[in-house]
Amino acid sequence: MLWEIRDFKGIESAQLDIRPGKATILTGINSSGKSSTIQSLLLVAQSLYNEGPVVLNGPLVRLGDAEDLVREGSSTGDIRIRLGIDPERPDGSKSEVDLTAEYELVATDDRSSLRARRLTFTSSRSPLLPLELAWENSRKADRELAMHATRHLGNRSVLHLKSMLGSDGRQLRTYAVLQGLRPVGIVELLDPKRIARLYSRAFRSLVADAQDDEESAKRRGMTRKAITPSIVREFILLIENGAAEETELEPIVQAFSQVRGGNPYAFELGWRSLSQGDRDRAIERAAEQRALRSFAYLPLNGTPWRYSVMGGGLLESLLESGLGKTFDALGALSASLDELARRVQYLGPLRDEPRVVWNHWNELARGLPVGTRGEFSAAVLSQAATRAVHYRTPKGAPVVDRLSTAVNQWLEHLEIGDSVTARARGKLGVGFDLKMDGKIRDLTSVGVGVSQTLPLLVGLLSAPHDSVFIVEQPELHLHPAVQARLADFMLSARPDVALVIETHSEAFITRIRRRAAEDSIDVEDVDITFVEPSRGGSRTRKLVLSEFGDLNDWPDGFLSSSEDDVRAILQMNVKRARGTN
Repeated sequence: MLWEIRDFKGIESAQLDIRPGKATILTGINSSGKSSTIQSLLLVAQSLYNEGPVVLNGPLVRLGDAEDLVREGSSTGDIRIRLGIDPERPDGSKSEVDLTAEYELVATDDRSSLRARRLTFTSSRSPLLPLELAWENSRKADRELAMHATRHLGNRSVLHLKSMLGSDGRQLRTYAVLQGLRPVGIVELLDPKRIARLYSRAFRSLVADAQDDEESAKRRGMTRKAITPSIVREFILLIENGAAEETELEPIVQAFSQVRGGNPYAFELGWRSLSQGDRDRAIERAAEQRALRSFAYLPLNGTPWRYSVMGGGLLESLLESGLGKTFDALGALSASLDELARRVQYLGPLRDEPRVVWNHWNELARGLPVGTRGEFSAAVLSQAATRAVHYRTPKGAPVVDRLSTAVNQWLEHLEIGDSVTARARGKLGVGFDLKMDGKIRDLTSVGVGVSQTLPLLVGLLSAPHDSVFIVEQPELHLHPAVQARLADFMLSARPDVALVIETHSEAFITRIRRRAAEDSIDVEDVDITFVEPSRGGSRTRKLVLSEFGDLNDWPDGFLSSSEDDVRAILQMNVKRARGTN
């Protein structure tokens, strides 16, 4: 998945590649926008944890006021987020269309959140016409009706369907319903008289096709259509409602008394038992009842019956058919956003100080595998020590072994300890026992680097498959030699995981360059991304890593100034030797 953010805080434009197996190394001077780039991902992930609005201040990141998030000097006055839509569908099939979705986000009226002002879908590989949904130029009365029709969804917003994907056609008075960023459904507003006509005509056509035998349909070159259980349930409920006002419908209701579960075959038997007059009367009354609800609501994911007793009916099936690729695109975006929320795992830049014991695991900390500061590392290792994990050893061998074994192998490779175990200590919490030089110690009696590194080992090795593991400044409090070995760990231990690493460590990046030159990593799997500040806002620039370990550019502010210092020392020594100092 490709990720792009524009006009967010101090960022004019930033891009990340977070496909599984990809590592992005973010570098740049202080306050250049590295953390803001990461925060854009965390903002979206925490907003998708619940069915509600965009969450500015949550478990992963706290950003304050919505209006302060739009970059000062932005020409559009909004925040833009672009993401590639995962082509793989929940059923395992792949979409035929490569799509990118772009949001335009603005502050809500109370400034407590962000809402989508526009949502546009485009394709880089296909000539399909774009799909566009927008707030502007939509009728206020219709927006209010759409909001009222979907009041069962709680906190939400609506965007008018301006154009259809790959089609010149229009779907009139149709709105996408969003909970925060996630599209959850589509609502079409309809005139009651039109609803009655549509329902009557469509149902007559459907029951005619359903009664057509296979041989007759084959002679006419048509496929026999079957009535779905949801349409059967809707029809029976409608005529039952009508029977409360018209007793003549009671015999018709009785004919379907065994079909309330929606069995299409039992429905066909009951339908054939009715006279033509009763059939016409039933359709007419069902159409009248359906016209009392002047909209069709189509959920994007899951069963329609989750949202409404009347959902998933005949008009909803007509709406889905009319939307075509547009319905698929919105559903794919919703699924991709849910997948992104599942994948994101975060470890902040400041780890907890060494302790004898830590708190028990907070199971509600979604997206924080070991806590923001690594405070649950001991608890995670204690509870999951015997859990099988897929990883690569320091020698590069792919294995499946216990989490505790994986942590100890890499701990030894980093040369900051022989082994570590996590032990519960009752109400006090959970502690680490570190073996070093043959002696068992707690973390308060060894260097602070161990307590800084253990959350990285436990967090990354225990991360779910194909996660996006985000960490800021993993090198803090570590010797440069350990920083270099840490780069080996992060790039090789979990090749299925996407990494986003914000670092100032020259040793870390130099080790990556060395591994590229040694041909032990694929340079296509590593992006070294420089965040470059400018007067108009920060932008990301990818520094191309060659197979020889070289970079195509070395911009000002990239890593340390050690080379300048070495050059200055040499120049001064030359002057002294010449006696010109």
